[in-house]
Amino acid sequence: MSVIPPVDLTEQFRTIQSDVNAAVAEVLASGQYINGPIVKTFAQDFGSYVGSEQCVVCNSGTDALYLALRSLNIGVGDEVITSPFTFIATAEAISAVGATPVFVDIDPNTFNLDVTKIEAAIGDRTRAIMPVHLFGRPVDMGPIMVLATRYDLVVIEDCAQATGAEWMGQQVGSIGHVGCFSFFPTKNLGGCGDGGALTTNDETLAATARML
Repeated sequence: MSVIPPVDLTEQFRTIQSDVNAAVAEVLASGQYINGPIVKTFAQDFGSYVGSEQCVVCNSGTDALYLALRSLNIGVGDEVITSPFTFIATAEAISAVGATPVFVDIDPNTFNLDVTKIEAAIGDRTRAIMPVHLFGRPVDMGPIMVLATRYDLVVIEDCAQATGAEWMGQQVGSIGHVGCFSFFPTKNLGGCGDGGALTTNDETLAATARML
């Protein structure tokens, strides 16, 4: 019995093989395998593409979420509202900093957060809302940003499955206070291995994330 794989990355590689091989050879020849000039250029280009002033690259989308939370001093005793319908990394990052994920149900038509149910979940310990843009379909960010302003909350966008998606003409990752991306090979913009990025217009937050 033949098995059909859910993802075949070899087919895509064959179409860009010469470009990829040349890029890898350039990195190997430079001797700078971590945070070299090519990484710096990518961070600048990706930040510009998203529409954010700052872009911090890291080793995974999970760590992008973790760094965002750490940089915002969210931790023990705090609560973060998010979706129960997502990859485990969303809730895992919240738990990793000692905070508590508070799940709000999804809209059955979009599979994204039901924005009409978020306000009821906001409590005295709520520090942030972490919407997940799923399957390339952005969450309705308008009501979320209104709530964030009303209750003095931060918005951390989980864009791992929606790189390049737009909401009202604005790229995801540039709408909330922080955007978090994954470059895992099966994501919208996949790399040859794991990778992630954090985007923001907050220079202080970006500096803290880079330090961490």
